[in-house]
Amino acid sequence: MPIQPIHCTYRRQHVMMILLALLILSVSTCSGVSALEQPKSVLFISAYTESFVIVPEQIEGIQAAFEPYPIQIEIEYMDTRRIETEENIEIFRQMLTYKLNQLPPYDAVLVGDDNALQFALDHQEELFSGIPIVFLGINDLQRAAQAANNPMITGVVEVFSLVETIEMAHQFHPEATRVVAIVDNTLTGQGDRDQFYQAASALPILIFEDLNASEYTYEALGEMLETMGEDTILLYMSMFQDSSGATMTIDEAVAFLKAHTQIPTYRASVGGVGEGLMGGKMVSYFEQGRVAADMVVQILQGTPISAIPMVSESPNQYFLDDELLREHGIDRSLIPKGSILLNQPTSFYTENRGLVNNALAVLAFLIILLMVTVFDNVRRRRIERELHEKNEELAAYNEEMLATEEELTAQYQTIQEHMEELAVLNQKYEIAISGTNSCVWEIDLETDRMFLSDDLKHILSVEINPSGNVESILNQLFPRREINRIRHAFTRYQSGTADEISLQISLKETGKSTRWVLFQGRGVYLQNGELVKLAGILLDITHIKEQEAHIDFLAHHDPLTRLPNRISFMNRIQEEIAAGHSGTVMLLDLDNFKAINDTLGHAVGDDVLREIALRLQRLTDDNFFVSRFGGDEFLILLSREADPKVIETRVRQILDVFESPFQVFNSRRQIHFSMGITRFPDDSSDMEQLIMNADTAMFQVKHSGKNHYMYFQQEMIEVLKEKVETERRLTEALAEDGFRLVYQPQVEPITGSIVGFEALLRLKGIAILPDRFIPVAEETGQIIPIGRWVVGEAIRQMASWRDQGLPLKPVAINLSSKQLSDEGLHGYLQQKLLEKNIPAEYLEVEITESVLLEESTDTTTFLNRLREIGIRIALDDFGTGYSSLIYLTYLPIQKIKLDKTLSDRFLKDESVEVMNSIITLGHSLNMEITAEGVEEPEQYRKLKKSGCDFMQGYLFSRPLPAEEVTPIYNSQLISDNASPAGASQ
Repeated sequence: MPIQPIHCTYRRQHVMMILLALLILSVSTCSGVSALEQPKSVLFISAYTESFVIVPEQIEGIQAAFEPYPIQIEIEYMDTRRIETEENIEIFRQMLTYKLNQLPPYDAVLVGDDNALQFALDHQEELFSGIPIVFLGINDLQRAAQAANNPMITGVVEVFSLVETIEMAHQFHPEATRVVAIVDNTLTGQGDRDQFYQAASALPILIFEDLNASEYTYEALGEMLETMGEDTILLYMSMFQDSSGATMTIDEAVAFLKAHTQIPTYRASVGGVGEGLMGGKMVSYFEQGRVAADMVVQILQGTPISAIPMVSESPNQYFLDDELLREHGIDRSLIPKGSILLNQPTSFYTENRGLVNNALAVLAFLIILLMVTVFDNVRRRRIERELHEKNEELAAYNEEMLATEEELTAQYQTIQEHMEELAVLNQKYEIAISGTNSCVWEIDLETDRMFLSDDLKHILSVEINPSGNVESILNQLFPRREINRIRHAFTRYQSGTADEISLQISLKETGKSTRWVLFQGRGVYLQNGELVKLAGILLDITHIKEQEAHIDFLAHHDPLTRLPNRISFMNRIQEEIAAGHSGTVMLLDLDNFKAINDTLGHAVGDDVLREIALRLQRLTDDNFFVSRFGGDEFLILLSREADPKVIETRVRQILDVFESPFQVFNSRRQIHFSMGITRFPDDSSDMEQLIMNADTAMFQVKHSGKNHYMYFQQEMIEVLKEKVETERRLTEALAEDGFRLVYQPQVEPITGSIVGFEALLRLKGIAILPDRFIPVAEETGQIIPIGRWVVGEAIRQMASWRDQGLPLKPVAINLSSKQLSDEGLHGYLQQKLLEKNIPAEYLEVEITESVLLEESTDTTTFLNRLREIGIRIALDDFGTGYSSLIYLTYLPIQKIKLDKTLSDRFLKDESVEVMNSIITLGHSLNMEITAEGVEEPEQYRKLKKSGCDFMQGYLFSRPLPAEEVTPIYNSQLISDNASPAGASQ
């Protein structure tokens, strides 16, 4: 009895403890919810754009952490990967300032990558005062540590697993003695370089070197990569920008590395693995975003930032390209455990795992069902036989009826239970068959008869006899070629060569699209091992085959134009070369197509490409193959034809395609093209060389004025080599101060006084004329840094003359259309003018008529911005082109420079009135007139009489080095007898 009260007390205490625990849990839960019961607003500033490969994963991780809470995320993109300039950052700051002033304050701020963190640090007091800041994806560990010391900032860094990646690579390549990291001068690249050299101490047996992409052009970088051998471990970290200002996306960089390396390229960050890079131990950007967002949630729930330390380790994992591992013969035992391998070879089972498993499941179910049915039939017959015997006994032994009644009742109940079980099994069978769109087949090997279940109607659109002779049934369902395959499969299974019957075969055509089935089955054996039947299923796999066909189409066709793609073209030309056929390769490139994309948008450009593809496709036949090479280029193969006349006829057909204008937005526009043509085997039998030949010929067309075609000739290689040599000379000149300026005086014809100069570019010590090296510089993009050098040098020389006590005089420099795309040129001009304290009106910019013909609003904007600075603008080479006079009425042009050809042609007695009219027209538009190339005294006198404002030419002075200009700076180049003094020089 004393035990009972103690037991009750214990139970009461136990219940109280549970209630207390539930109460505490409820209070803690309520307090956690209450901290976020009001909606919160968080701003995420990404240094990139939504199209950059890591950003979607970061956002997905952030959203996953915020999903349980009433937190609204807003995203702003700085786009500093593509435009890493102070001007871009200032524009972003102004935009964000305006938004912050118009909207309610944010409860927290997330910043992604180094540029975004630096922006937050620079403008914290101005924009984010009192707002907690959490960073993620920071490569510069020093910047992250500095930021974490701020009482309002914490976050998670992006630490590359460089040591682990390099250690793994060294195990793969023990002969390597050095590791080279590809980096650049972007803010991200600087952080990459620091992390790379921090790993050096952990691997003293290797020499650590970096290859800075921003110090070379991409072409020079490619040449360096091609020389790297087995002694080098190559690590790609960042190469977004080269020395010329050209940029690459990660995808473009991966393709570049794949084309220029013989050794595997490793990477410890996202992008490129499985598409050409070997891989390494990589950062998980989803986890990175989730961890940073969890920090924000803790802060919004009331946790002080000081209590949330910076996360200094990244959740990384090995990702490797299995195809490259096999290609480079890497020992499989060296692969780190848990690695994720991409591009693994897949078996039929792997590719069709779901389909095979479903089929096996149905087959197993049918076998079980068959066994249950057979067992039940045997048992039912036994019971029926026993019941019959009992009935006979009942008739004979009536007096025993009462004694056996209970037994009979029990047996009857058992029969009913089995009937119900059989009904349930039949229902499950119907569900399995109808759900998989299949039917059951069975062949009796003794009678050679075949039976099909009623579910065949789910697959066929026509009625057939579901039972009969095997050959008869197969003839109703399948074409003859498939029946032969089925018979062969039966033979192999019955002989023991195959473990099962499994075929993907097509049904007979019924006027609609082809239908496909999986014909699968196995044998039914007696207990003595005798094979008596074959049974299985027919599974409708039409949808799967259609998907496979669609995937194959996408792999070999361009998704925009539906034309065969480069892979298809390569396969086709390889077949022709291997067969020993003759043929022609044509590379067609549209002229000035970029202007359509830039001015009207890529959607309009895509419409034009589709229309061109449609027109070209109409020319195709068995020997004429058209494909899209990429961008605005098309590759055409004319096979099995060597007759020049036939080839020329085909070329004329292509020309005719472009005769009719194309619908471009709201107008009809003529589209032109340049085309290079090469023949095989005359020019080469190597398909890559043939494409290079066609490209070389097409380049010659572009260089010669576009809108034409040329056949490849070996001499073109020499022209290309000359271009490459010129490009190399320009690269050396940029790196080694190899340029100089000469100055040609501009003279006022009345007084003969020098009123200004035109600065002309020359190469030091190299006899290459500007008309040769300037086009190469424009084509390669070197004109951008060269143009900036010209600006700086001309302004420096103006300041030098001023410091010698000479008065300032205008100096004109030339700008090409390529330089108008240099977005930072305005700021550079202002900076140089301010540095040397030169008023802007003393700098004159000369543009040619070809710039006007591009009809770009960007050109107008560029020139107007120059005028806003105060720089004067002159139209050079007037009279050599076909520009409309309407341009002179709305563009900010103050001076017209008449080309030398006008003086040569219209200063004759019978044509001088034409020159008078041109000068009068210019004056009526309030423009000054300068005549170029004045070489004869008679030309000078007629131009002076016509009212020409200024002149320049060899009659007055040749272009002079700066030191030779100084003695004549204030001279009069016209003598007292009205004859130019320079004529004798």
